[in-house]
Amino acid sequence: MPVSSCRLDDLLPHRPPMTLLDEVLSVDLATETLVAAFTARRDWCANWVAIELMAQAAAALAGATDRAEGREGPPRPGLLLGTRRLTLDLPAFTVGRHYTVRAQSVFRDAESASFDCAVLDGARTVASATLNAYRPPDVRAFLAGRRTGGAGESG
Repeated sequence: MPVSSCRLDDLLPHRPPMTLLDEVLSVDLATETLVAAFTARRDWCANWVAIELMAQAAAALAGATDRAEGREGPPRPGLLLGTRRLTLDLPAFTVGRHYTVRAQSVFRDAESASFDCAVLDGARTVASATLNAYRPPDVRAFLAGRRTGGAGESG
């Protein structure tokens, strides 16, 4: 998918000020990998922000995959279920410094997905994790505690 057709607003359900990524740098649907840019800001420089950066890159990859599969409409929200093998190899992001964030799908079905993710400072990995996510067919109904008739449900 050409990078010019990958605007974050088209791929992420997030809106400013909660959109932390700056832009999509590349999407490779054959390897199910997305790379995005992040410039550290004073309000978002703690090392734990890496989890949100990686989650947003994974969500953008899911949005790009939806678009490639012909799904129209606004980007579908998902829920971060958990993080495994989290490493944070920096005390904080340096304000004004540019980082890259990579997400690669390692598993996905209609509602669940797992992503190997990393935040890089140049060639050095400064944070990494495997993220597990869930995207129910109707996230509002799910959050309200109503069954939504998704895979394996009877209504």
